[in-house]
Amino acid sequence: MTHNDKPTNVDISGDDARYRRPRKPVEVRRRGRWKDALWLSARIAAAGLALAALGVAGYAGYRFAATSPVFRLDGAEAIEVVEAANVPPEAVRDRFADDLGGTVFGVPLEERRRALEEIPWVEAATVQRLLPDRMRVHLRERTPVAFLRQDSALSLIDIHGVILTPPQGASYDFAVLSGISESLPREERAARVGLYLQMIAELDSGEKNYSRQLSEIDVSDLDNLRATHPVAEGVVLLHFGRDRYQEKFEAYLQHRPLWQQSGETVRAVDLRYRGQIVLNPETAAEAGGR
Repeated sequence: MTHNDKPTNVDISGDDARYRRPRKPVEVRRRGRWKDALWLSARIAAAGLALAALGVAGYAGYRFAATSPVFRLDGAEAIEVVEAANVPPEAVRDRFADDLGGTVFGVPLEERRRALEEIPWVEAATVQRLLPDRMRVHLRERTPVAFLRQDSALSLIDIHGVILTPPQGASYDFAVLSGISESLPREERAARVGLYLQMIAELDSGEKNYSRQLSEIDVSDLDNLRATHPVAEGVVLLHFGRDRYQEKFEAYLQHRPLWQQSGETVRAVDLRYRGQIVLNPETAAEAGGR
């Protein structure tokens, strides 16, 4: 624009009036604080009523579950026992004696599980509610690994050192284990069972199955495991020490015919020394002491 040009007037009337700035600020109406508080109070009250209604309904449901004859355990037959070969069902049901006459919802599951696992033959137990009016008990029973001789009594024992009463009619093919008593701590019993199993495994390795030729294994001396070998004239007590069980037993079997030919009476054999076999070690020790 030159100095001679005049400014052009812009007409903002009509359609262009929409671009005009309003002369007064627009008033924004706000709800009063008391109305906000009233609205919040109404919501809180509604939530409280809903919770109260849920509480009443929940209590009514609890009362129904706790008292309704629909869920009542009427007798011992309501306790179903699963997978129990060696635990008598009555021994399981005795643990639920206090629950009979009540409902399934009144049975303390964890407490009953612990009570069931106090039964010697039970390694683990699971307790379930079967609606409407039954309980189910699943048992995992212990697995015996040997007969246990304590004085003249014969029991069974598992890998954890738990001593078990032989069930009626059961049949097992084990060597007899001695040198473990019920007075020993369970951890000590388990350790001695572990030594026995290690010896059996080594004797039987390579499908030799030598353990079947032994009638009893004594673990009373942890540094000298002993075993009895039945023979025609009685039994021979073998001192194995604590290693090379198969090697030592094979050395014994190899030399036994020579002793038989010589007519020597062999009641015990000490196999603990590499390259040396001592016959009747108790007699030899007595002779050496004289």
